Parts: sequence; structure tokens; C-alpha cells
Amino acid sequence: MFETSFSYASATPLPAQVTIANATTLLHDFETIVRLSPDCRGCKPISPPPTKTKTNSFPANGGTLSNGQPPTAPTSYYEVEDDLPFIPKKFWSGGVRYTADFLPTADGCDITVHAPGGFTSTNHWRLLRENIPEDREAGLERVLSKDLLHAETSGDGWYVQIVSDARCNKTFAGFVKGFLKNSHSQLQLAFIERLKVMGLGDGQGRGRRPTMGRRRSTGF
Repeated sequence: MFETSFSYASATPLPAQVTIANATTLLHDFETIVRLSPDCRGCKPISPPPTKTKTNSFPANGGTLSNGQPPTAPTSYYEVEDDLPFIPKKFWSGGVRYTADFLPTADGCDITVHAPGGFTSTNHWRLLRENIPEDREAGLERVLSKDLLHAETSGDGWYVQIVSDARCNKTFAGFVKGFLKNSHSQLQLAFIERLKVMGLGDGQGRGRRPTMGRRRSTGF
């Protein structure tokens, strides 16, 4: 009665010089992804909640997700501390700690946030390829896991997409919607900057960590 649900999706093109292999590796590293937000104070792995164990961390529908893509590892769990800058201080101040469920997939990852106040958000990070058919408008398409291994290795024609399915108290709905719209583009650009650094590393994806200024509104 007092909750509302909504979704927001956005995509940003990858530079031609980055590789899909590095992009996939990066999306399978929760700590790197969560720290793309300059408002993240820290994170640590935690044990599965009592209702979720390592034996049931894979999706129940035969080991595949609702989008048909297989997970690449069981769900792992984290506690994250964040500045929570998008909620006015008269409602909430001093930051927040929340838990996050992390599920790597063949073409990205799913991160489900469980925050105080009933806020829940599942954020689907995906690598998509541009499709330009002759008989209709161009669009983005998924690449099956078996085909992803044989896809073009450069980022030319590829995008990183975030789709957020959120639920929160109606009181905060306007703030959360604005937060998602602002944070998506910021996170995607930070993701691309990290990919560029990986390309300047030692060939094993170990480059220096990029320095990023603090922003008003971020998340994952």
C-alpha cells in the first residue's frame, strides 16, 4: 500500500580499444563494480542469510536466470557502507549499511540491494551488441553465452547496459528515480574508465586504479 515499484534502463557505448574479455572479467568482480561509486565507503563479504545457503545460491529454474542466461558462479553476499547522498538529510543522514546479493552471469552480473526502509533494487549489468538490420531500426541485442566466447574481441559496436528494478516507500520514490537516472550514466562512464586502465596494465588486467572526483549522486 505504501510501496511503489519502477524500472529504469540505460546503455553507454564501449570504446573500440577496450576488450570484451576485460569487460566481462570486470563485471564478475563485485568489489570493483561497487567501488565505481565514489560514495561507497567500503564493503566486505558476509555469510549467506539463513534462508539462503551455498547449496541453493543458483537460481531454482534449472540453473538459468529469467532471461535465459546461465549464472557463472553461485550468489555471493556482501555488506556495503554508502554515504546515501540522494536522500535529504531531514529524512536520513550519516550514511547507510545494506546487504547486496551478487550473481555473475555469462554476459554481466545481477546485484540485488537490500537497504533499510524497505528499499530493494535489482540491477542487471549486461554487455550488449548493436544490431543494425536492413528492414528496421537499429537496436541492442543479447549475445548467448556460447556465442559470447566467439564474439568480436574489441568494444566497437558494444554497449554496457544497466537495468534497475526498484521498490521503495512512496515517500522516497521521487528521490530514488532521480538517483537511478543520474547514477546509471556515472557508473557506466566509471566502468569504461576502469576498462581503459585495464588496457594500460600488464596484460593481466592489473592497471592503476583511476582517480575519480566525488559526485552528488551515485549507486549501483
